[in-house]
Amino acid sequence: MNNERLRSLLEQYFNDAISNADRDELLSYLNNNPGEVFSTVDEEMLNLDGAPEFDNARAQKVLADIKADSRFNDNVVPAVPVIRKNNILKLYAGWVKIAAAVLIFASVGFYFVQRQKNGAVKNNVAANTAAKIVPGSNKAILTLATGKSIVLDSVANGALANLGKSQVNKVNDGKLVYDVLPNATHAGVNAVLYNTLTIPPGGQYQVVLPDGTQVWLNSSSSLSYPTEFTGNSRTVKLTGEAYFEVAKNKDKPFYVEMNNVQVKVLGTHFNISAYADDNDLTTTLLEGSVQISKNGSQALLKPGQQAVIGSTADAIAVSKAHINEAMAWKNGYFMFNDDNIVDIMKKVSRWYDADVEYQGNFGTQRFGGTFTRSKSITDLLKNLEQISNVHFKITGRRITVMQ
Repeated sequence: MNNERLRSLLEQYFNDAISNADRDELLSYLNNNPGEVFSTVDEEMLNLDGAPEFDNARAQKVLADIKADSRFNDNVVPAVPVIRKNNILKLYAGWVKIAAAVLIFASVGFYFVQRQKNGAVKNNVAANTAAKIVPGSNKAILTLATGKSIVLDSVANGALANLGKSQVNKVNDGKLVYDVLPNATHAGVNAVLYNTLTIPPGGQYQVVLPDGTQVWLNSSSSLSYPTEFTGNSRTVKLTGEAYFEVAKNKDKPFYVEMNNVQVKVLGTHFNISAYADDNDLTTTLLEGSVQISKNGSQALLKPGQQAVIGSTADAIAVSKAHINEAMAWKNGYFMFNDDNIVDIMKKVSRWYDADVEYQGNFGTQRFGGTFTRSKSITDLLKNLEQISNVHFKITGRRITVMQ
């Protein structure tokens, strides 16, 4: 395993964002190469002048939590040579999930030791409560027509099921592909079967449908679709947000349905944001053309335009699109443009899988800025504080917005 891969796996583990397969790879490598792994963690995480100390009671609680972690079956930590420092060992505050680091080493027989200035040794580790909130990652649940659910971030790459005339494959971390099997002979091959891909808060995923259409789904979203597009049209149902690159087929138009709204395309690139808790449904066109319909109202979009439909109205407002803003989530960014704090925190809540509460009235304040979605939640909120009069407090998985 090269050093870059090792650092990446360690960071994912400390942020509690690692897949089961990657965690197994890391722990297997740790068993066989403990010195190299510890050296990497020591270099990146440990700083004698860094984070504050924690008393023995706090340390014992953290260690108790570690021992109770269900991901590991071994209850006994074997005795090994203790790794010592000449000073009190402190943990670098920039890395969160330090308890997870101790969990890694405890699972294979290593442990960190803090030495007091008088020479006594204590098992102390620093734990950051804000570490419970981490950036989103590739995760989703695939529900088959049979009702079976597959947690995609917990299964290996490869064929997952044969459905009708299609085979569904996980081709890499974060992507599903449906391959058409024209000579399929298994039971139910001629049935029209529907699958649903559900993205939880803090997740994202990509799927390639049987016709070659590519769909990227944002957090807190879902897409229902047939495993084979029969008849004269191709229809899928969306909740939340998705970016589509529709495979061209002039004889079989592609439809996206959301409540009473329908988007019709022949082959085009567009983004739809249709979250139930948003006031508006927004369709942004990048390439081709789409027709938007709701209860008899219609509008035709040209590239660079967007259509906005209020949740309680049928009128369709067409205007020049903010392409970069609409596509920011897919490109790994948050982009805010004169947004209020409530709309901003909806996006933050979905991506970081956090609850949000408000203390005060923020109706008149507007914000702008661009931030990477890979930022820690503390860094993101600090940046928002710098451009506004709003302040934040993190308690567990809850973010409190204050004046």
